[in-house]
Amino acid sequence: MLLSDRMRAVAGLVQPCKSIADIGCDHGYVAMELVRSKVCRHVIAMDVNSGPLDRARHNIADFCMQDYIETRLSDGVSALREGEAEGIICAGMGGKLVISILEQGKKLIGEMKQVILQPQSELSEVRGYLREKGYLVEKEDIIYEDGKYYPMMRALPGAFGKLEWQISGNLEQKCRKSGVYINGIPASRQPFNISETSKGEAKRLTRVQDTYGPCLLSMAHPVLKRYLLWQKANFEKIRNDLLSQERLTDRQQLRVQELDEKLSDIVFCLYYYFRYR
Repeated sequence: MLLSDRMRAVAGLVQPCKSIADIGCDHGYVAMELVRSKVCRHVIAMDVNSGPLDRARHNIADFCMQDYIETRLSDGVSALREGEAEGIICAGMGGKLVISILEQGKKLIGEMKQVILQPQSELSEVRGYLREKGYLVEKEDIIYEDGKYYPMMRALPGAFGKLEWQISGNLEQKCRKSGVYINGIPASRQPFNISETSKGEAKRLTRVQDTYGPCLLSMAHPVLKRYLLWQKANFEKIRNDLLSQERLTDRQQLRVQELDEKLSDIVFCLYYYFRYR
């Protein structure tokens, strides 16, 4: 069984458990790898389309894993019952669909121990959703494969309702006003004083962490650095092409301003690399 680097990295984020559900399982390779490597005793491979599910069943049978992997036709987690799985995997789908699945199954997922996500788009929206809903982004990875970058993450549902944080009420109030989000944890839960951070810097820090990943930035992931430099070059080219025109429309001027903000955020992230690493 040959796994792509992306699928192997997704499987690598899964914490050992008795059972996990792979939502949008496609060919079933991730589920099979989790069983083969003994990370999970049981996997429920689910897909909304019968075609991919039939291919998964065929692959599972070829490797004689029917006793460890079951398949279900399901729209998101609709066919998953309470207590059946300790976590879910959502990989290889758009960010808006990921958010929809999490929102649809929020009661069920809220009691789980881990959520593994690999959105193909709308990364900042997904991370923003996790932050607002109280998830703890505890580990991230990013893979470059076949000319594309694939960020992924493991999050703990309802972490801020389950974990105890020892900080003073006065400090918590100051941090909440700042709005900072550091290493996957809201500043209101950070055990240090960040009151000197300006409101604008705090908003930017939250924005860049939603965009590029709090854990990826904190660990100075080398692939993320490549991605930042690649994106910086693309944004600079678009900006220069726009400014080369004799006169810009209002819409084009707004686009230049948006690019300036994006480039400023990238420089901010790269400075973090050079300053602390």
